[in-house]
Amino acid sequence: MFSSRTDWDYTPNALSQLAAEKRSQGVQILDLTESNPTRCGISYDPQLFKQLSSRESLRYEPEPHGLLSARIAVAKYYQERGTNIDPANIFLGASTSEAYSELFRLLCNPGESVLVPKPSYPLFDYLCALNDVKVRHYRLAYDDEWRIDLDSLRDAVDSSTRALLLVHPNNPTGSFVKSDEIERILEFVHRNGIALIVDEVFSEYSLKESVGPLDTLSSENNALVFTLNGISKLLGMPQMKIAWITVSGESALVHDAVRRLEIICDTYLSAATPMQLALPAWLRGGREVTEQIKRRIKANYRSLVSMTARKPVSTLNAEAGWNAILQLPSIMSDDEWAIRTLKENNVIVHPGHYFEIERESCVVVSLLPEERFFLNGIGRVLETVDAETRTAV
Repeated sequence: MFSSRTDWDYTPNALSQLAAEKRSQGVQILDLTESNPTRCGISYDPQLFKQLSSRESLRYEPEPHGLLSARIAVAKYYQERGTNIDPANIFLGASTSEAYSELFRLLCNPGESVLVPKPSYPLFDYLCALNDVKVRHYRLAYDDEWRIDLDSLRDAVDSSTRALLLVHPNNPTGSFVKSDEIERILEFVHRNGIALIVDEVFSEYSLKESVGPLDTLSSENNALVFTLNGISKLLGMPQMKIAWITVSGESALVHDAVRRLEIICDTYLSAATPMQLALPAWLRGGREVTEQIKRRIKANYRSLVSMTARKPVSTLNAEAGWNAILQLPSIMSDDEWAIRTLKENNVIVHPGHYFEIERESCVVVSLLPEERFFLNGIGRVLETVDAETRTAV
């Protein structure tokens, strides 16, 4: 009766089962995987949401691209970062997840493929499966910093490939695409006749004082480039569902892509009118939320590096984003470390394989929790490591 697209394994994994058991017993768990800013003590000015009660929201004016006033506000956001994007080449929607699906529908026939970084979001496998698209992975290699393994990229592309996905900066590695890599990637997609899809949702969130917001990869060269962003991460408002796609590159390709996307987006019209009307005010006045998140993740990352400096644990170098990767001793697998940390010290971390991290014994933590909770949680992770390494000796 059901589609094979949804034929997933619904069995809870051991970590989820243990967390559910502890919560049912009333145990207080420190969640170092929390990535929802609305649950992490971020404050929001109530004036930000005043626009949602506007009487203009009662008038429905369907527009495949989204309301012009909202698209002009998005174009201004890019202009302030030194990039000019025509509002006619911007499409609004409910989320970047939806945007991926729209782009897969635009670019891929059933059974064709896209190139996806590894490590990266577990979400991509689901989005591709739901759109009858195959995933072909290319590697991010780590040697004191993360870089794209260009050989693996060349090995991954084949005649079925229709797009290359970049996450800039990547989640969970916290790495951005370097300037020399960008040049080679643009040449690569042009040579292979494929599109470039760039997820820039964490682009504002550099972790080091020497690095500011990352440049957008919106491009006016021969490649066809789609960039994705939205207020879920940019303004820390995942509950206010609005995101966007920008289209840039060679004019004939852009014209054809825009014409086709208009039909796709007109089919769904998913961007809610109140959100579109509020977007200009949010982009003007929501920067304090962004700044709060920046201060939080930078402080937590500095603390993490300091706390692990003299331990049998290392914090892998990260440049941006909301996550960090810890390399734990190889006496246990990543799953075993996550389960042991939860079992013994009531702290949840993500095993690295959730993100397809190839390095052994890595766990992923969110930098978003309030500092007192974060420091307490990391302290408990290190206690677990200390206890287990003493036992192993």
